[in-house]
Amino acid sequence: MKTYKKGKKTYKKTTWVYQYENVWVENKARGTETYIWAVGKNDDKVNSMTKSNDYTGEIDSTSTLTLPDPSDPTEKARMLIYTQNYFRKSLSLADMVQTEFTNQGRVNRGVKQRNDKGIWVLQATAMPSILIEIGFISNKEEEEYLVSQAGQAEIVKNIVSAFVKYKERLELKSAPTTEDTPAKAF
Repeated sequence: MKTYKKGKKTYKKTTWVYQYENVWVENKARGTETYIWAVGKNDDKVNSMTKSNDYTGEIDSTSTLTLPDPSDPTEKARMLIYTQNYFRKSLSLADMVQTEFTNQGRVNRGVKQRNDKGIWVLQATAMPSILIEIGFISNKEEEEYLVSQAGQAEIVKNIVSAFVKYKERLELKSAPTTEDTPAKAF
């Protein structure tokens, strides 16, 4: 209680003094999950690909490059096709990442989409994109794993390995087949 004086009157007022303490609530969540952009947010993805008026990136030697006209229906259709391809590629990469984590014994929480609210960093890209949740620092065991050198090295190894496999798969699909190459005349 504090005593206050106002003119000739004095009065007492109860005040609270807050004391802060650390409170730990056990979290049993563990494992990894990978997010891809939500299919319900296709329009946002297409719009991010057709932004031409508010481009604020660096200007370099490709400044003569013209961006697609968002009002042209053929360009809109082309961007939708690209968006569908990006979705498939994102899903493929996310699945490979989760497989790598599972092969190392981590709990696989799956490949997910957040349909109610999209994840802006996934939707605002004109390319395949994923967001990897590598663990839960609110779980003591997971936190110890995540801050350890061995845990970090294993996580990086899994992500890089998945990316290398993804890249190899893309290169294998884009490599010319024997039917595509003309016969050589000797």
